[in-house]
Amino acid sequence: MDQAVDIDRLSTLNLLASDTDTPAQRRPTRHPMARAGWFLAIVAVLAVAVPFVSIHYKRQTLLSQAEQRLSILARGRAEVVETWLEGLARPVDRVVNSEMFRLFATEVDFALGDVSDLAAGKSGKSGGTSGSDMSVPLTAQIPFMAQVLTDFVKAEGLIAGHLIDRNGDSYVASGTAPELAPTQKTLAVAALKSGVLRYGPVRATAAGLVLDIFAPILSAQSGTDNSAPVAVALLSLPVSLRIAQILAPPPLSEPGERLRMLQVSAEGAFEVAPGELPPLRPVADLSVEQINAGLSFMPRTGLSGGAVYSVGAPVAGPAWWIVQELDAEALSQRMGGYIAAVVTMAVLSVLAVAAVFGAFWWRLANEHSAALAEQYRRLAARIEAQKRLLDSINNTITDHIGLKGLDGAYRYVNPAFAKTIGKDVNQALGLNDAAIFGQGTAARLKLSDQRALTSGAPVTVSEDVYLGPKPHHLQITKVPYRDESGVFAGIVSVTRDVTELVEEQRKTERAIRQTVAALVRAVELRDPYLAGHSRRVASFAAAVGQRLGISQEEAATLEIAANLSQIGKLGIPRELLGKPSRLTAAELKVVQGHLDHAAKLLEDIDFDLPVLDTIMAMHERLDGGGYPKGLTGERIAMTARILGACDVFCARLEPRSYRRGIKVAAALKILTENEGRYDPRVVAALRDVAESVAGEKLLADLKTR
Repeated sequence: MDQAVDIDRLSTLNLLASDTDTPAQRRPTRHPMARAGWFLAIVAVLAVAVPFVSIHYKRQTLLSQAEQRLSILARGRAEVVETWLEGLARPVDRVVNSEMFRLFATEVDFALGDVSDLAAGKSGKSGGTSGSDMSVPLTAQIPFMAQVLTDFVKAEGLIAGHLIDRNGDSYVASGTAPELAPTQKTLAVAALKSGVLRYGPVRATAAGLVLDIFAPILSAQSGTDNSAPVAVALLSLPVSLRIAQILAPPPLSEPGERLRMLQVSAEGAFEVAPGELPPLRPVADLSVEQINAGLSFMPRTGLSGGAVYSVGAPVAGPAWWIVQELDAEALSQRMGGYIAAVVTMAVLSVLAVAAVFGAFWWRLANEHSAALAEQYRRLAARIEAQKRLLDSINNTITDHIGLKGLDGAYRYVNPAFAKTIGKDVNQALGLNDAAIFGQGTAARLKLSDQRALTSGAPVTVSEDVYLGPKPHHLQITKVPYRDESGVFAGIVSVTRDVTELVEEQRKTERAIRQTVAALVRAVELRDPYLAGHSRRVASFAAAVGQRLGISQEEAATLEIAANLSQIGKLGIPRELLGKPSRLTAAELKVVQGHLDHAAKLLEDIDFDLPVLDTIMAMHERLDGGGYPKGLTGERIAMTARILGACDVFCARLEPRSYRRGIKVAAALKILTENEGRYDPRVVAALRDVAESVAGEKLLADLKTR
């Protein structure tokens, strides 16, 4: 830009310099063709290398962004499936924990053989009651137990139910239950031996997709979960509708993205596709070994054919995988516009250099003329060519270029500038910023002008202005302009309209907020006592931060960190989160490990803010008594101190499984009495917020519980 503005001054200096050349200095240079060849070769190499590197970097950036997005979507949907499966196990618990079923199963197990053996009057186990004493009562109970099981199956909307003995044989079945398949028997025996609830593979039936749940039944005399099971309850559930809902595209799905579910079994890998025929489709391009080894982000053949990028997340329990795919063609389309722009710029640059070089070469070829007048003529032609080139660039470039005098009036504007403000170039000359943008914007632009003149260096600012009926986001770079004597004579401004980029960034921020909200809902579904906790902490933290005058970056960090502060509890056993009594020291240590789980979940997400650092330090205390590192004093970031105090405050107000919530005054008293642990400034600001009208609104939902 300095070259464009000072072209006349530089050309004059070149003319004066050439005027003092001696005849020897004006002698044509030897071997000009060789130098020209080297110059063109370098330009050609740069024209190829720079676009290649730029395109490669852009592609790697898009792939990295795609990997992060697909991984988050796949893992999030896998957690939704896991939560759903946990809900499916509740009806099973009503059977396996029923005293009636446990007693009956214990008596059957005590008698040797299956029910047919009992009916035949075979003897019982060694040391027990004989078969003749027990078989008749047990056989007489079978119709009643079958009716009870049938009524339960109908009430719960199940497909079928069985009670299965150690040999894998069903001795009680619901009314419409089909006979056991060999695979069902095998899974039932395995569940009984392991004593752990198991999920069978999804089966395709006339009623749609069906899932089998195998739950061990403990003996009636057992008092602990460590006792050996005596039978297995098999319940078959219809799952077509729910799986179809889970696999439905999310609201923020981008073009080319698809969600798939894989099932791995002894027969191979199958895609679970409810509503399609067949609903279980073999997967040809992925082997069971490849799937079990992990489906990391990489290019593959899609489950429905075609080239895709995909990543998979396993589902705890059944042998299922959630696979998120992105069409390679969709990624290529995102690259297409960028590649076209880079190649176009490279071609234009080569043409421009070639044009300048051609003009120079033409003049160099005519240097044999010794006449001074001819030298001046050629130099004038050269200057004119350069000016035309610069004029053509300034007239076609989309950036707005302007030159203001020290009085603020524009001395020069390029056509793009004039077109944007709705005037001809000549009409724009003499106007100032107030006439173009309004008084408020002009005042802010004047401050940036003064900064550029004071520092003597480029200054870049961002402005939101209205040009016509629409708002525009402008990025303006200002450079002080010096006249021939080196004195500041004005300001050169280069303005770029970044409205589309800003809107895209805001769209990305909204997507991140919605992703954060989804993760918060996942935590709240896992621990009902945390419902609303993250949002409440975020609201108090924002209000406290505002009172303390923290920066905009710290405020953004607090908002995201507060909403994600409980994310690590997804990795904590549910029984510890909902334990109705105080945790033991060992259990407390397990729960404190939620920070490690949070780090694993968030370490690969680029928030461009110290979000993870704030979450990891929110349980540190000023006296060093916190965890995980025992940081003290100023080593704990202000965002972590605010988040830690607000988290404790809100947690004390909210009820938990082992206690009730306390009053606001009592919670504030706890923080005040521990001033060695919590920053007094933060506690004072928190008190002001809690006792304000805004604080009462934030706590209104707690008062209605």
